[in-house]
Amino acid sequence: MIDIVIIEDLPIVMEGIKLQLNKVEEFNVIGEFNNGKEFIDNLDSIDPDIVLTDIDMPVMNGIEMTLLALSSNPDLKIIALTMFSDRKFYYKMVTAGAKGFVLKQSSVNTLRKAIEEVYNGDSYFSQEILRTVIVEMQGIEEEIIKEKKELLKLSDRETHIIQLICQGLSNKEIAEKLFVSLRTVESTKSRLMQKTNQKNNAGLIIWAIKNKIVSI
Repeated sequence: MIDIVIIEDLPIVMEGIKLQLNKVEEFNVIGEFNNGKEFIDNLDSIDPDIVLTDIDMPVMNGIEMTLLALSSNPDLKIIALTMFSDRKFYYKMVTAGAKGFVLKQSSVNTLRKAIEEVYNGDSYFSQEILRTVIVEMQGIEEEIIKEKKELLKLSDRETHIIQLICQGLSNKEIAEKLFVSLRTVESTKSRLMQKTNQKNNAGLIIWAIKNKIVSI
């Protein structure tokens, strides 16, 4: 059983999320809060496996809540429930420590996959967000990239592949763009996962944003 807390300020949205979660037998909603402060005030008395939180809320938003919650309990696994209009907050939510991003209008299957993957230690981006937000990353900070490359001994090819992953390209598309074999891309990605201690593309994207290899 996966114990879940929902933080959402709009009652109709809260009810919709609960309706979706109740369709999954192994999900158990153990708490509902209207804003981040309510959750923080009750953090000592509740022990969720997953926290589903809105980002833009009154009193205390999801960014502030995530920072405070993880400072008290670094093991919390937080998934942001977002709207397309929340894109200005995505970078701050990543750096605050969110492990997943799911659009509020996503299907129950998408929400279930996000919860299960984050619960199992991975990161998750819904495909819609990869297509509409991550693809728009820009403003690469060359000096910061250079420092990170030297620190982790990232090659130019590894850095380029990270950037292409953050643009939502598949392994095949990356291979075609770089004029290399699919096997070369796969082996390079494997090295990247080892160097950055990540398990999947979503984790690598979050790592790249946090370390300013790319920015949004």
